[in-house]
Amino acid sequence: MGFAFADPEALTKEQREAVAEHQRTVRSGPRKLSLRALREEASLSQAELAARLKPPVDRIARMETGDLDRVQLATLRRYAAAMDARIEITATRGEAFAQLG
Repeated sequence: MGFAFADPEALTKEQREAVAEHQRTVRSGPRKLSLRALREEASLSQAELAARLKPPVDRIARMETGDLDRVQLATLRRYAAAMDARIEITATRGEAFAQLG
């Protein structure tokens, strides 16, 4: 069932229940977030995170846009740890994979 709405009061009781169930499911399960979304969920600004980690704010911004080629793994681990998160690395080849670190 898919629907879009602007006013939740315009929904039927069944639709409101479906929306509520979907929200509970989304909130309780694992979610894929970008680095930026993870930082925002931790209620940190780029400047606050940079103050904790010591790199310039523009470096934080580059990391959050996916520019990770020159970022050290230790920096990513500190970034994650600042938000009570952890880094997991998986090497994948076809259907096979290995958890690293």
